[in-house]
Amino acid sequence: MKRSCKLITVLLILTAMISETAGAADSSLSDAVVLLTENEIQEEPVQDNVVFSDEDQILTEEIAEDKVAVYESADPDYAEDVPEITAESINTAEDVTMEMCSPGYWFDKNKTSGIDIYRQLISPDEIKKLNAEMLNADGVNMNDLDNMAASYNSDELRKSLAAGTRPPKPVVYADGKEVDTEAYYKNLADGILSTGYTDQNRENQYAVAVKRTTVNNIPTDAYIGYSAADSDDEKVLSVLLVNEPFIIRQRAVIDGREFYWGYSGHCTGWVLSDDLAVCADKTEWLDAWKTELTEDDFIVVTQNQIRLEPSVSKPELSEVKLTFATILKLVPVDKYPDNIGERGTWNNYVVYLPVRGDDGSYVKAIALISQHYEVSTGFLNMTQAEILRVAFNSLGDRYGWGGMLDSMDCSLYTRNIYRCFGLEIPRNTTWQQLIPGRKTDLSAMTDDEKLNALRCMPAGTMLYFPGHTMIYTGTAKASDREMAYVISDTGSLSDSSGEVKVRSMYSVILNPLTVRRRAGTTWLANITAAVLPVSEENMEAVKKRIEEQTPADPDDPEPVKRVHAAEGQTYASSKDTLPLETFLGSVGKMYISFYNVDGSDVKELTATVLKGSVITSKSPVKDVYYDRGVATKKKSKLNGLMTITLKKSGKVTYEMEDGSTYVVDFTVQTPKAQTKAIRDLLEKYKNEGVQSAELGIEQIFGMQIDSGELSIKSAANRDAVTVKDNVLVLNPNVKNSVRIRYRYLNKAYNMTVTVR
Repeated sequence: MKRSCKLITVLLILTAMISETAGAADSSLSDAVVLLTENEIQEEPVQDNVVFSDEDQILTEEIAEDKVAVYESADPDYAEDVPEITAESINTAEDVTMEMCSPGYWFDKNKTSGIDIYRQLISPDEIKKLNAEMLNADGVNMNDLDNMAASYNSDELRKSLAAGTRPPKPVVYADGKEVDTEAYYKNLADGILSTGYTDQNRENQYAVAVKRTTVNNIPTDAYIGYSAADSDDEKVLSVLLVNEPFIIRQRAVIDGREFYWGYSGHCTGWVLSDDLAVCADKTEWLDAWKTELTEDDFIVVTQNQIRLEPSVSKPELSEVKLTFATILKLVPVDKYPDNIGERGTWNNYVVYLPVRGDDGSYVKAIALISQHYEVSTGFLNMTQAEILRVAFNSLGDRYGWGGMLDSMDCSLYTRNIYRCFGLEIPRNTTWQQLIPGRKTDLSAMTDDEKLNALRCMPAGTMLYFPGHTMIYTGTAKASDREMAYVISDTGSLSDSSGEVKVRSMYSVILNPLTVRRRAGTTWLANITAAVLPVSEENMEAVKKRIEEQTPADPDDPEPVKRVHAAEGQTYASSKDTLPLETFLGSVGKMYISFYNVDGSDVKELTATVLKGSVITSKSPVKDVYYDRGVATKKKSKLNGLMTITLKKSGKVTYEMEDGSTYVVDFTVQTPKAQTKAIRDLLEKYKNEGVQSAELGIEQIFGMQIDSGELSIKSAANRDAVTVKDNVLVLNPNVKNSVRIRYRYLNKAYNMTVTVR
């Protein structure tokens, strides 16, 4: 894992936390993975000591799709050996603090958008529809590989490609040496003419990439620059990730190296043949890479890059590099081999990896990806929180023009982020702004008007000025004013203040929009457009808010008087008064802070948690007191922080080292499907002629925890059911079988609601 700000934040937190908590053997939701249906129980074997307390209402807890590598020691004193990492250790842009370099910092910076940070921005069905619309939109240069014509005139294409291979500038450097530009490009054109396919009616060849490789505008692997020190390989158009599809339509042999010309989903160009494996037919090709948005039979790499383990007996699998947004099919459990080379399959993802045979053909190999890497099983659910987490996984990594050096440029970085959610957006900044129905024109606005418009937009919105795209993270204090912040893969810029001095960044960076371009104008002043990867409904809501210039008020009164949450904190339930801070979104790593309690008029502190939740104080605690069976506790000798594991509901008294005392009434819950209650309620509504029934989280699962996200996985009649504001809305008069999923932090629960 790269040493990014995210890892820095992890290390900071780990130096002040307890890694093991007494009582962890307590049977809780984290002990099992089970499938809840209305009439039967299906259990996946995870552990043998699973205990069920309700025969008819067994809940599903699925392994979370977003896995996060967390490094910690079982010995709390280990933190003494970890060097302190401070803001001075990492260089950041002006007005960027170390706190800002964590995605969690921005979770409460987007309340004015009116869209909850964990709420789904766009459903899988809507993503599928938008993907199809993009394929048919003018100017986006997306290629519909599935439906591309199977045959073509290769001789005509050969001549056209040769004619188009012309020098771009009077002087060109190849691998740092000046060349005779006319002669160099003539050699390429002649190679295409003499070695290309000449058939009048040739069939496509279908291939997938066996390594991350560049797609180029000319058939060469030389580094092409416009000067001897050009930092950009000017021939690079884009990249193919491992297992990404490519349709071959031409070839050229240049100086003994073979290249293929063809189509990826977002680009056309030349690819080194050694980096492709040619499938036997289209069926084999589709089976290698084709995925469905709602399935989970594949993994998506959600960190910058990972490397497979070395192998003695399987050199084709040894140390293969998989980069951000790579998608690989999972091997079905019944097809797991006992060993792959020298290794067994435990604690690994077992995947199909494309390998190039000796004759260049596609070989479907089985490989292992270590469990600790950050990958998603199936596509991630598109929320602001998830977009930010994925975007920050590359913070600090280098920029690479077009995707050179196994890196990304600004538009490829943005494209890869959304690929993790199943959204296939165009390759370049100009094309991305043509995504149907999602663009907001900001070009005629003043700076203040732009800032007001950005406050109405969710985190993850793509912002553009000519030549650059950024991901909006939220607004925060920058020097003496509130300012919008962005994360992007950036080439160069100038600081927000002082002399205009252009800096070569060539990294993924976080910065306020007060930074300046070469002309001295701010990024905010230059922004011309925003593209929102959201549903049509959310898009209309944002547009309306911008038009009215009345962003949602983050201080609207809550139904229950609460203590204000500190930055990065959240509430499990709308009835809570005390916020909980989650570490990397996990109920196993939660923090309790009494920040803002003193001086407030809240007399009784309440918090709702799942059974088995592990909660650590953020301030030194002298001791905690509770009735027997409510919790177990463990105090760090290193820093005085107290960790408790909640077993059942009850009051916990915190006696702090500074002498203050706080009493927290914990509601500890185990979600249970309210199958019978829902059936009776729907029958009642049906008899009363009610056309629209609403079921909230408490009605469905019998618990107060409502700050997660409810979504529909499938439905027999999709037109008769929807989810709005975490409420399942359905027609009780239409027979239906609705498969729903509820996510809370890193836990997910499935249930089937049957309408008879």
